[in-house]
Amino acid sequence: MVPCSKIKAFSYFLLVLLLCVPIAGAVEITGAELYTAPNNYTVGDDLFTELSVKIGHYNQNLEKVPAVFDRFVGSEEIAGRIKLENGTMLNVTLLMRGGGVGDFYSYNTSTDPNSAFGPSITVETNEQTVREILDSKDPLRKTVESMNNESFNVETTGFFRKTALWTLQQLYS
Repeated sequence: MVPCSKIKAFSYFLLVLLLCVPIAGAVEITGAELYTAPNNYTVGDDLFTELSVKIGHYNQNLEKVPAVFDRFVGSEEIAGRIKLENGTMLNVTLLMRGGGVGDFYSYNTSTDPNSAFGPSITVETNEQTVREILDSKDPLRKTVESMNNESFNVETTGFFRKTALWTLQQLYS
């Protein structure tokens, strides 16, 4: 049996490793321009519009994003599949550039028609969970909590991404 302190020390070692080593295999993918929500946006508009507004706020506050999260999303292609309350699916893609959202768009197919290689991170969830995260005072902690109760499922490819995801879950649970 491994003592808890050794596990914690190994976790911190992995965190330092992830912060010092660039994520291997990151691919620059171009896509649609970043969607800009209309100036007359009000709460209660569709989820895609609300996400667009929140992405704008996120990009304006990148300096406040925890380094481990910044390293996790880095320059990734993230596919989101969100089951809406009306029973339909909202399929979105976020193309990350340096931790910020470079492009954000939706599409009506199950896979992104603009993607050349496919997503390196896939998120599956429902509208209620997304809204709870958006309304939270600590969205990252709420996301990890939702991951732990399996209402926010994240799949990653590659050892470094999986390790970064595990580290996020350990730090914010």
